[in-house]
Amino acid sequence: MPPESDSVATFSADDLPERHRDEFIRDFYGRIQMRLLLKPQRDQSLQFNAKTLIMPGMMCTKGSVSPMTWERTPELMDDNNDDIILTWNRGGYRLSMPGRGDFETRPGTAALVPMDRRFSIWTEDSRWTMALQFKRSLLAPLVKHLDDVAPDSIGKSQPAHRLLFNYLWSLQQMDAPAALAPMITRHVTDLLAVSLGAIRSAMPPGVRAARLAAIKQYVARNLQDPGLSAEQVSRKFAISSRYIRQLFAEDGTSFSDYVTDQRLAHVHSCLTDRRQALRRIADIAFENGFTEPSTFYRQFRLRYAMTPSDVRLMAMTAALADG
Repeated sequence: MPPESDSVATFSADDLPERHRDEFIRDFYGRIQMRLLLKPQRDQSLQFNAKTLIMPGMMCTKGSVSPMTWERTPELMDDNNDDIILTWNRGGYRLSMPGRGDFETRPGTAALVPMDRRFSIWTEDSRWTMALQFKRSLLAPLVKHLDDVAPDSIGKSQPAHRLLFNYLWSLQQMDAPAALAPMITRHVTDLLAVSLGAIRSAMPPGVRAARLAAIKQYVARNLQDPGLSAEQVSRKFAISSRYIRQLFAEDGTSFSDYVTDQRLAHVHSCLTDRRQALRRIADIAFENGFTEPSTFYRQFRLRYAMTPSDVRLMAMTAALADG
């Protein structure tokens, strides 16, 4: 997001020398300002005219652009921006999001794209387009499971959504006093919460449980990797690390605690396996992702109230007693 101030910014490619137009739009407006990679749909020069209203925690842009692709690439995601963009377009959108699939919106309807995920979005008719970019923190307390809202869920039929679109469109036609900007942000946030909350409540149950189960399976297969982290898993599943941590928090734990518990449990099972009685404890710990022996022994004692050697001795004693 740009600095939180009450202002209006305008941009027109028509004001640029034609020989510098494409380069400026790609580099300054695309890579630097929007943190998106812009590509024309056909072999033609880029056209871009826009007016942006900047309000606390959000900005609303209305404009006209040539047919192009907007891509959020891994190298442009190093800004750690987790804003969300709700965007409407005259021709509708086609959207590809690794890990979630391909989506399409009808003309005039909205697409929802989070900036903390990779995506490619394109259209053939952008004679008018409007985009609302807002901070995730505005909606997170109001819309449960915000990340479960599908990119193509928002149609024209919802009264709250129609009201939101019309409200934003009208803001573009007036010069609202700067003092009203905080109130406008509250109004837009409330309309977003009603629109997105209603969509979320209609989603099929079990989506989050299925995602969590898939992540746990991945963790089980990669316990030996000392670099296993929420960030690594986020790249594998093309979802944000923040969302992964949220899933585990709702499950009553944290990602790091879950990984540690699974590693300790696997080490414990090896120590009680008579076939591994001659293996060094340090080797078993290392093969399960523990790189610091002191950390491993401390965590093991906290978990089992015994040292690894005591667990192995107890298991051997029980095995001898059973004959």
